[in-house]
Amino acid sequence: MTDNTMDVSASGQGPEKKISPVHLTPAYELVVDQIRRAIHLGMFLPGQKLPSERDLAEQMSVSRSTIREAVRVLVADGSVSVRRGASGGLIVNHVHAKDTEELRIYAQRKRLELNEIFDFRVIIEEASAELAAQRRTEADLQNMLAALQDMNTAIAATSEDDNDPDPIASFNAADTRFHMGIAKASKNAHLLASVEGIRRAMFLPVGGVFIKLRKDANDIHEPIYNAIADRDAQRAGEFMVEHVQATRRAMMEFLDGRR
Repeated sequence: MTDNTMDVSASGQGPEKKISPVHLTPAYELVVDQIRRAIHLGMFLPGQKLPSERDLAEQMSVSRSTIREAVRVLVADGSVSVRRGASGGLIVNHVHAKDTEELRIYAQRKRLELNEIFDFRVIIEEASAELAAQRRTEADLQNMLAALQDMNTAIAATSEDDNDPDPIASFNAADTRFHMGIAKASKNAHLLASVEGIRRAMFLPVGGVFIKLRKDANDIHEPIYNAIADRDAQRAGEFMVEHVQATRRAMMEFLDGRR
């Protein structure tokens, strides 16, 4: 053997073994994916401004040129638009039915990853709900209740127009606040970071899944809240698992085209 290639067959010890090459994802693509996830999680609602180029670069630990390249992609695909002037900046665009269908196709390609994310959610959010039931304060309950009320408002607002992006985005933002509120009430920094991280990793066609779950979207959120308020850790955990699994089923049905 004249080089350092790993070749066991030359010594008669078995077939050649090679280490797979490393494929690096360009930094701007990672930035695009992160911002898209943040938008579709409801962290930034239609019409709201994203952080400035400088702030995004600092928050994401990349160069400003990387942010500029990512912004060009986001503008081209219609996720954001650039507003000029003193009050300008990057503005989140409204998500329409066509965009939801494109997201469905994107999520289909990520089916395995989504299933793994749901597996992880079951584990960490069950624990989060159980600890929240044991450790919550009245302030924690008030925050969760406010998120529930905002979800109910968003549900009512979609009764006339399923394609209105504002209530859907508002529901998703309130849903994120509800789950993060439970994680905060657990008083466990690692659980809080895990719940926040996994929600950032969820890149879903929110509108399509929301329409499937709208009729009973809060039928399971409210029992979770009530169990936490009653300090019933077992029921809080059970209801949370039921909720996450119901969301998983709705997601997979949507990806399969069963609306």
